[in-house]
Amino acid sequence: MSRVLFKDLKLTYDLANEITVRKWSLNSSRIKYESHKKWFKKKLKKKEFYFWKLMKNSICYGLIRIELIRKKYQLSYLIAKKFRGKNLGSKIIILAVQKIYKEKSNSTRIFAKSFIKNIFSNGTLLKSGFKLMRKIRYLNYYVYKK
Repeated sequence: MSRVLFKDLKLTYDLANEITVRKWSLNSSRIKYESHKKWFKKKLKKKEFYFWKLMKNSICYGLIRIELIRKKYQLSYLIAKKFRGKNLGSKIIILAVQKIYKEKSNSTRIFAKSFIKNIFSNGTLLKSGFKLMRKIRYLNYYVYKK
């Protein structure tokens, strides 16, 4: 797993706009390239923004980011279409959580949310050690604490 860099702009844009990724995103609208570029530049400059890609033989299997938002670390991830169903979601989450705990204290809590109907993402979060905190409307809210 390696850091996402500015040279990964197009890769992250393409993966984020994949149909199933958009379907399960809180904002399901297609992302415009210029909007993504602006967001991407801003995020890469943030101190408390961790963004990694899972690569093998120059192929990207997935992306994960953990970001400090309103004093809480929020996790978001995606797996490339042709690699879904291979337990890579839990692998990338576990690797990212280990990296965060290497840098931060073990009392750091990491939060994630997923649509209740997204059974694959919910299962991946649970398998990765996240605990379901609550359900509100159409979302499950999870926490990971070492």
